[in-house]
Amino acid sequence: GNQNFDVRASNLVWVEAEQAKEDLIDGASTAMKVVVFPAPFHGHLPPMIQLAKRLAVQCPGLSFTIIFMSTPLFSTANAAASIAADKASGVGIDSIDLPPVELANPEKIKPLTRLSLYTELHRPSLSDALRSLQASSTPISAFLIDFFCTNAIDVATSLGIPTYIFFTSSAVQLALMLHLPKLDLETKPEFRELTTKLEVPGMLPVDPRDLPVATLLDRKDDEYQWFLYHCKRLPEARGILVNSFRELEPTAFKALAEGECLPGGRTPAVHAVGPMIGNPGTTSGVGDPSHECLKWLDEHPDGSVVFLCFGSRGAFAAEQIMEIARGLELSGQRFLWSVLPPSHRRPGVSIHPTVDPFEALPTGFIERTKGRGLVWSGWTPQVAILSHRATGGFVSHCGWNSILESIWCGVPLIAWPLYAEQRMNKVEVVRDLGVGLGLEKEWGGTADGGLVRGEELERAVRTLMEREEGRKVREKMKEMKELGRRAMEDGGSSGTSLADI
Repeated sequence: GNQNFDVRASNLVWVEAEQAKEDLIDGASTAMKVVVFPAPFHGHLPPMIQLAKRLAVQCPGLSFTIIFMSTPLFSTANAAASIAADKASGVGIDSIDLPPVELANPEKIKPLTRLSLYTELHRPSLSDALRSLQASSTPISAFLIDFFCTNAIDVATSLGIPTYIFFTSSAVQLALMLHLPKLDLETKPEFRELTTKLEVPGMLPVDPRDLPVATLLDRKDDEYQWFLYHCKRLPEARGILVNSFRELEPTAFKALAEGECLPGGRTPAVHAVGPMIGNPGTTSGVGDPSHECLKWLDEHPDGSVVFLCFGSRGAFAAEQIMEIARGLELSGQRFLWSVLPPSHRRPGVSIHPTVDPFEALPTGFIERTKGRGLVWSGWTPQVAILSHRATGGFVSHCGWNSILESIWCGVPLIAWPLYAEQRMNKVEVVRDLGVGLGLEKEWGGTADGGLVRGEELERAVRTLMEREEGRKVREKMKEMKELGRRAMEDGGSSGTSLADI
């Protein structure tokens, strides 16, 4: 915009927010449409659709059209079916699929590079879709995109449509991404070669080893170049909506509001709109009470079961599955373990093969833990399990959605990060927030070849469930649950942001 840059950065952000609000008020007398362009990633799509549904219910004059990219490695069929059901019940939301595009050997390309290339290839059909929607009786008031789809900004800009970004990770991660171009210019060696901690506004000093590892380890890699590209384009958005709440990350949100992460640049208005989790009754929410896992939990005392789930890409090597089983058996605690078939590589980098995960378990493990343990292969209703009165702990890969769900349900964490920004999330959960415990040995660089040994998992589980340190973590998580619930209420910090938006 053409604001006066003599004022403080926080005033710039306020002016941007007020201008956006006035734009919406000016058009409030007519129906308006928001077009949503999500990334086809498991951790990105559900909260973005949930945000659209919530706003559609909250603002009857606002309708939403979700535009799905067509990619062979990710199906949006379930999401489209859910949207169709909501539309049939009167919610102002629908979806369209862009035609397929050709990308050679997509399974051999790293995830962020693959997504960025798919976005590039879809730009012509995206432009056609936006033009068609714009020609309808309901004008497009905003284009809401995933933060890894910023190469779609140009399409909306060419049509005069303002772009907003939905950031599905933490405010700390947003602070890092806005600041990364400056770090990239000023840091000569590779980040992994640094011996001192990195200083980023809005977060405590961070060990370079805790950065989003696969993305930032090699600055010559295409994956890093695309990550940096998206970082550089974030400031072009009219506003950024973050799936977090101010009480969870006050330091990061303050730094973002005051423009500290982009010294000398323009920081878009940043809105905290989380925790955005599934609605009760949906497959991402409470789920079917007849699910076997929930019926099994019904048989156990309050807060007595440790739940282990590592996300859709959390496939371990057979040796690690063996160690997890050993640790659970040694702990003597009740457990519910959602296990994927074993991967022949490190976790999180491949679609798991069609192998029976039970074959990787120690001989006799199922029989010896019968009654106090359940190993489940297949989809589990995570929010429903975390909401269950019997669940007392959560061993998690620290995906941001899983962290928010654990906070919403008040279940303390044992942090076992695997990929992407999860090591940073672990630091936030354990060091900054105190709502979880960490495992001492993690994948990569350990004398054991990267294994988390059974004894280490036993220690963490016993500490969380039996010891004073675990009690303190439980109390801290209980406090954060109350803050998160209040944030989403009318008049709460995130509820107010949603109303403003």
